[in-house]
Amino acid sequence: MDGTAASPKAYGANIITVSFRGDLEICRLLCASFDRFASDAVVHSLYVPAVDVPLFADLATERRRIATQESLLPRWFWKVPLPSPHWRARLFLPRRNVYLTPLSLPVRGWTAQQIMKIAAALTSECEIVAFLDSDNALVRTLSIDHLTCAGKTRLYCDPHHPDMPEYVRWYEAARRLIGLEQDDPYRPSFVHQLIVWRRRVVEGMTRRIEATTGRNWVAALARTPHFAEYIIYGLYAEQVLGLEAAGLYAESRSLAHSTWGRSLETLADTSAFVDALRPDHVACHIQSTSDIKLEQRKQVYGMLTRRAREQDAVAVT
Repeated sequence: MDGTAASPKAYGANIITVSFRGDLEICRLLCASFDRFASDAVVHSLYVPAVDVPLFADLATERRRIATQESLLPRWFWKVPLPSPHWRARLFLPRRNVYLTPLSLPVRGWTAQQIMKIAAALTSECEIVAFLDSDNALVRTLSIDHLTCAGKTRLYCDPHHPDMPEYVRWYEAARRLIGLEQDDPYRPSFVHQLIVWRRRVVEGMTRRIEATTGRNWVAALARTPHFAEYIIYGLYAEQVLGLEAAGLYAESRSLAHSTWGRSLETLADTSAFVDALRPDHVACHIQSTSDIKLEQRKQVYGMLTRRAREQDAVAVT
């Protein structure tokens, strides 16, 4: 696979980020927080469009590899040429890329990004992988112990999913792709930030998709207009393999503190958000589409980092 940086040293876990030039500055904040807080056992893989590699190149380190998104997709995935993020916004064009394939209708950038994440997990040199998007930052130490316990890998699974119509479509698609009954009302939430996977479970998931659909797993997903990769993985792990056989354990509390459903418009909003940080939160997520300036984002991350330090000091005493 192409890319820059990263020594051949063996690591215990691989953090995967899929980004692009439109998120460059917030991705820099993520990388800085990784360099500060990620333990030496964790490596970072950052995938960006080939044309954007020069913009991200200075972020490459011994523990961060910069590789191309194109290396994660088959050659028959063709990216539609679109203008810069600035002109996309002015012309009301999609923020993400659009892809053409000979095996499907045009593929949205969101769908392609999910396919990239699965491919990145499959090709990772680490058995344990976790996903951290550009609009996140670590606010306290991240170690292997956050991702595993007693030899088993963490599976985020909240029994209470958001009341969103998308979830119904995502579950219908996931059940169809891995051959489960459609009338099962079981719909926990496997979707959040800093989601942890086990590579061999991903390998089994993609084989299952191919066996169920009769197509290459990438083609099967390209032909599925609405799905969530985390839900496919969670259902496959729970209902096809079983958590014990998969080497996983379920955890309903997220590792990330997110602005989902929250506002940072006022000082009171921001203070409430910072105060809501839990001692088990190691990351903070502020949506990239939020109307928040870069400096304010930095300030919130700083406040959360100080709050985490205070919590950790109390825990030690």
